[in-house]
Amino acid sequence: MKSKSLATTIGLLFAALPATAATTYYITDGHVDAPAFGYNTLGGFEPHIHNEGGADGAVVNGVRVEDGTEYEPGEVTIVVPLTSTTTYNSVGYFFLPETPTAGIPYVGIGLEELDPLDWTGNVTITLTTAVMPDGASFAMWTGGDESGLFVLSSGDLNLALSLTPGSHTHYNWGFTTEGIYALDFTISGTHATDGIQTATGTYNFEVIPEPSSALLGAIGALALLRRRRN
Repeated sequence: MKSKSLATTIGLLFAALPATAATTYYITDGHVDAPAFGYNTLGGFEPHIHNEGGADGAVVNGVRVEDGTEYEPGEVTIVVPLTSTTTYNSVGYFFLPETPTAGIPYVGIGLEELDPLDWTGNVTITLTTAVMPDGASFAMWTGGDESGLFVLSSGDLNLALSLTPGSHTHYNWGFTTEGIYALDFTISGTHATDGIQTATGTYNFEVIPEPSSALLGAIGALALLRRRRN
C-alpha cells in the first residue's frame, strides 16, 4: 500500500511537467550527445543518448551523473529553458548553444563509437521528421553570422550533415515556441564489410520553464520505484 501511495503522489507531480508518455529522465544541464550512434555488426547502427560524464556530466532528474551513462532515445527529454533565447536570421529562438553554458544542456552529435577504419567515407545525418507544436519550427546552425545557412532545419528536410566516423560535433539548436519536439535523426553510411547501413532514432526536446529540483527528484524516485517493481 505504501508503494502505491508513493506512486500516486509522484504521478501527480509528473502532471506538472508535460512530456511524452515514455519519458523517465529529464536532462536540464551538462554535456550530452543526442543523437549518438554506435554500431553492432549483428544489428547495425544503434541510436542512443550518451552522457559525457565527469564533472561536466548531464544533470538527470536534478542530479549530476558522472559515470557516462547511456540511455535509449525514447526515455529521455532534454529540457530547453525559456530563459535561453537568441535571434538568428531575424527569427527568435529558445536555444541550446554550441558552447558550454551553465544551467543549459550542452548537446552534441556523438559518433565516437564508430571506428573510421570500418567506414567508407563519411556518414550522413539528416532530420527526417519533426513533430512539433502548431506553427513551430526547429533549426540547427553554427556560428553567430546571419547568413541563414542552417545545417539542419524542419523547414528544409533535404539538408544533411556529412560527418566523420569517430567525430564529435556541436551546433546551436533553436526552437521557436514552447512545447514538445520529437525529432527523428537518420544516419546513413557504407560499412566496409556490411555495406550500406541506415537507422533512425527519435529524440525528445521540450521548451519549458526549468523544472524545480524537488520535482526532478520526485521523478527520479518514481523511476527507481518502477525499476524495482520490474
